[in-house]
Amino acid sequence: MHIVILYMESTIDRFMLLLELEKVKMPWLERQAGIDAKRWHSVKQRKVMRTSELDAIIKIYPEYSYWLVTGKEISEIDQINPLTKRAN
Repeated sequence: MHIVILYMESTIDRFMLLLELEKVKMPWLERQAGIDAKRWHSVKQRKVMRTSELDAIIKIYPEYSYWLVTGKEISEIDQINPLTKRAN
């Protein structure tokens, strides 16, 4: 098994990278996740990410679930990060 580590300080840091690389807009995220765009803006301002918000992101982007939580990826089981997706 091959594990790649893309170290980022926190889940919120990884969430911010995901938003940037996937070009996610808050109105779209609100519709997909069922969580108010204002709340996502609060997370973007480096406040607190609730587990319900993390769960919502994981449902939208299941391929990033392990990376979002740990900062690591396991490509053999399609648990990658947005940079890996972009490179392929």
